[in-house]
Amino acid sequence: MTTTQPKARRRFPELDPVVLQHPYDRSALFALQKIPGLDFIVRKFIEVFPERVAYIQNVAQTVRVSNKQAPQIYNLLHEACAILDVKEPELYIAQTPTPNAYTSGHNRPYIVLTTGIIDLLTEDELLAVIAHELGHIKCGHVLYKTMARGISFLLTLLSDVTLGIGRILGQSFEAALLEWDRKSEFTADRSALLAVQDPQVMLSLMMKLAGGTLFQKDQMDANEFLKQADLYEEVDMNIIDRMYKFMMITTVNHPLIVVRARESMNWSESREYKDILEGHYPHIVNVNGSASSTTGYAGRETNRNSEGPILCPHCGREQANKRYCSLCGGTIL
Repeated sequence: MTTTQPKARRRFPELDPVVLQHPYDRSALFALQKIPGLDFIVRKFIEVFPERVAYIQNVAQTVRVSNKQAPQIYNLLHEACAILDVKEPELYIAQTPTPNAYTSGHNRPYIVLTTGIIDLLTEDELLAVIAHELGHIKCGHVLYKTMARGISFLLTLLSDVTLGIGRILGQSFEAALLEWDRKSEFTADRSALLAVQDPQVMLSLMMKLAGGTLFQKDQMDANEFLKQADLYEEVDMNIIDRMYKFMMITTVNHPLIVVRARESMNWSESREYKDILEGHYPHIVNVNGSASSTTGYAGRETNRNSEGPILCPHCGREQANKRYCSLCGGTIL
């Protein structure tokens, strides 16, 4: 990790997660929440997933970051949390050469960075990675994303106790969950961009994730990489090309990197993004239902008897189920 000069970045107190939600994420989440029995599957996953065991295993095999342990990285976490108005989660470093980062623990979220990604990135780029993971936490993604990583195991258990019926019935849920899992990355990328406040940082980050090495770090051009995104968008001339694209997308757990790069650049040029930087954005709603800041944003109210989305009293996210929150698993009624 190389360092850069400190920057005075804008902060967004009481930032409502709805600000970050990408339309792809929103539509995929809506489709997922329409699946019958979702609340039952969420509760079963919470019952069988050994979250505490996974947490202990992580503590035993990684290095926890603090103001005394890897303080430079801790300062990035502290800054990203202050910018996005997120409570600081635990942050760990895992000895793995593959560049990666992930968030786990739906009750007690924590972030893990691999040594591979730390060694590859600049300080600004690493800030973007941390903010990306914080975006998952802020937007209530952690439970669903943990389920996406273990959905095959969960459906196998259901299949065993239902003589194979659970696997058949769970196929549509698995497909919808994995589709949402991919689309949620666009929302987390918006969180990253809002933290670093520099689209060129996002572009160089995506380029390095696609094919960056320490050997060629001074010989790579982010703008040349963006041209690949334009080229990819042009590969839509016939049905065969579109079919190849679909086959590529459905086999990965993240959107294609050039697509993520283009989406980040598009949002950086939007009026919505510029308004947020100027301080005009929806604020988190207080318990009494009123917005905590006068921004022209109408606070959302919880309506447990309505037919539309309701507000979870635990995580504050809109969702469709009326008994258990599909995002955090908390009881609604």
